[in-house]
Amino acid sequence: MPDATGVDAHAVVVDLAREVDHASIDAAVRRHWWSADHGQLEQRRASAHALAAEGAAVLRPSVLGWVDPAERAEPGFPLGAADDGAERLWVRARRDGPTGSAEGWMPYTAAIARPADARPDEPLAHPPLLGGFGAGASAAHARRNAERSVVVDDALWCWWTGLAPAASLDPSGEVRELWADAELDLTLRRLDRGVLGPVTLAAVDDGRILTVGGGYGFDASGQRAAIARALWQLTIARSLDDPRSTLHALGVPGVVPHRADRRYAPGDAHGRRRLLDPLAHVQLALDPRVRTALRGRLDDLRPGPAAVSRATETWTVDLARDGRVVRVVTPAAIPLPLGAFRLDPALVAAAARRPGANPVTAAAAAQAPFPGW
Repeated sequence: MPDATGVDAHAVVVDLAREVDHASIDAAVRRHWWSADHGQLEQRRASAHALAAEGAAVLRPSVLGWVDPAERAEPGFPLGAADDGAERLWVRARRDGPTGSAEGWMPYTAAIARPADARPDEPLAHPPLLGGFGAGASAAHARRNAERSVVVDDALWCWWTGLAPAASLDPSGEVRELWADAELDLTLRRLDRGVLGPVTLAAVDDGRILTVGGGYGFDASGQRAAIARALWQLTIARSLDDPRSTLHALGVPGVVPHRADRRYAPGDAHGRRRLLDPLAHVQLALDPRVRTALRGRLDDLRPGPAAVSRATETWTVDLARDGRVVRVVTPAAIPLPLGAFRLDPALVAAAARRPGANPVTAAAAAQAPFPGW
């Protein structure tokens, strides 16, 4: 792909299909290219107070709940303060909620996956997220994909922390046929209680490394997407465990061979700071203790009536001029956060009040990093 700041030279597509899915490849390239800032966004520098005074809809970072306010008060906290009176960059967005749609403003650092690459001068008030990007042949298709990625990330985190119970799910005929000769063990689960939408959870196991992924829906398409994400995580985990791989030449935190004495999921805030690197989350899959926890969660089945709750508010930014790549943020959703930052307990408590959700558990309170973020 063309060279640009914040964009890698290659976009990788993983799929479980009989033939090459050209639509998936097209969407992946679009999403990959436009996850960075290419000067296409309408920007404005102002304070949240000033924008609100004009009557504009404003998405304040504090309502997202991506960071625990108590951790922000710690000395040396690496993210900038959330201050409605301080000026910062905003981008034009659209708010859709129960009362209709309205034009508004979203924080610049919430719209771009790697904002520091384009604007290192802009203070980061909350961590970047990989979920919520969508691409497609039309603006509607892109928005649908972005919204679904938010739903999937929400379901994965709620399942991992025990808020969303799982039920068994049989492979579709297509998946069963395509997986027949695989040398990996496949486990499928359905998540449709205490989540924002129906999600398939797939776990792939090579006998040593166990990774998981999610896809929207329970049909063959949703199952394929979940399996593809789990396979991608497995590939990265294997590479992280191989000192000969190119990943070890990057020199970033967490990219080292697995060691039995390494604390991959420390409980204290200061010990979690090294999890700023997303690859450290994939490396969690190399920890036998995490593997045991994953297997226990997969075997914890709680059948019952489905109760899916829907998101009530979304904020959308068009990342490309043609409108076929978008970023969607839903304040009601639980993201897959960087392990270095605990979520706001109020956001966790709100998720626990959804229909069909489990009560807040010790795992949810501890917010152990999701393996394969």
